Amino acid sequence: MTQLVLNIADPSVLPTLKKVVKAFKGVTIDNPEKKHKNSLDEALEDVRAGRVSGPFNSVDELMAHLMK
Repeated sequence: MTQLVLNIADPSVLPTLKKVVKAFKGVTIDNPEKKHKNSLDEALEDVRAGRVSGPFNSVDELMAHLMK
């Protein structure tokens, strides 16, 4: 199966383009799957959003923070 990927800058043309493409026999439109975040992506997002604690200078500091 041959695939063609289109990048469309103007979303207003999308409905018309979909109608044109569906008119061709044997041509289908697939919606791209959403990319699932892995653990690293989630952790990096937490860092960017400031949802991290530390750095801790000792294990005692870490434990004191965890016991709050």
